[in-house]
Amino acid sequence: MAFDIGHVKLKIGDICKNKIAGMDMKKCLLCTGAVVWFFLLLIVLMYFFFPYQKLFIIAFQNLFCGSKMTVYIEGAKIKSGGGMISKIVLGHEALKGNPLFEIERIKVNWNPFALVKGTLNMSSDASAYSGTIKVNIEGIPVIINSIPLLKISLANVNLAGYPEGRLPWFKGMSGTLNGWIKNETPLYAPEKQKGSFSINMKDGEINEISIRDFPRLTIPYKDIIVEGKIEGEKVNLSKIAISSPGNIIRGSGTIDANEYEQKVDLKFYYEALVKNAPLAGKGTITITGKQWSPDVVIAPEVPEKPAEGMPPAQKK
Repeated sequence: MAFDIGHVKLKIGDICKNKIAGMDMKKCLLCTGAVVWFFLLLIVLMYFFFPYQKLFIIAFQNLFCGSKMTVYIEGAKIKSGGGMISKIVLGHEALKGNPLFEIERIKVNWNPFALVKGTLNMSSDASAYSGTIKVNIEGIPVIINSIPLLKISLANVNLAGYPEGRLPWFKGMSGTLNGWIKNETPLYAPEKQKGSFSINMKDGEINEISIRDFPRLTIPYKDIIVEGKIEGEKVNLSKIAISSPGNIIRGSGTIDANEYEQKVDLKFYYEALVKNAPLAGKGTITITGKQWSPDVVIAPEVPEKPAEGMPPAQKK
């Protein structure tokens, strides 16, 4: 039996030849068992890192088109009870080499003895834009066929630290983000995934929203809540609420994803709270088209004019 890892190749049969350097057969067998156990762990962990990357892609497939996403892992160090990763960089075809976002200083923990159940569980802690991100994956299939459950939680992520111009909907954002994503994620059938999410952002601005008629539109906000469910290739955004000093904005909609692109269909209603609000009066905002080149249209509500010959309404 041989193990070939990189340029290192070990043959167990060559280790045990009655005696090696004064070792008797019993010690040789113990040594062999240790070598086999080490490489068994290594093989399991190498297998483990594959779904770890793939689960990240599947989790964000509906939002960013997973088939066009890339995952790079830098500085991975494997230990018997866990591992360390310097950085995980998620990219996208549309960004032409620029990272979509980065996660740093990842500490990974797992329990190899959980393999007796035929699955592998993993937990990790990391840093993301001065905040923290925790990832738990339960039920990674090793022997039995199981559906992994992915849980991602984000805390105190500084949105101002995210590079500008990476997303097509606005130039940049500020504020603090907290939230979670839960997803049942079949590794080989992402179209059957199911999940839910809740994101909350506080005390910031959405800078230079991508609207042709309002090229410099910036909306300050006190609170943004985004909630919804993931059902196969569709994200149902059941609640989008933006509370700002100048406007109240409410909306909902869907993002339909397939292997090549996403189609966005979102509708918002806004109302001004003050005279100098970023969006005056009342109206609707629609976002349609492709995910990475959406059409954003603002339609102010026009007050109805009284019919000709009819006297204006009298105040009571």
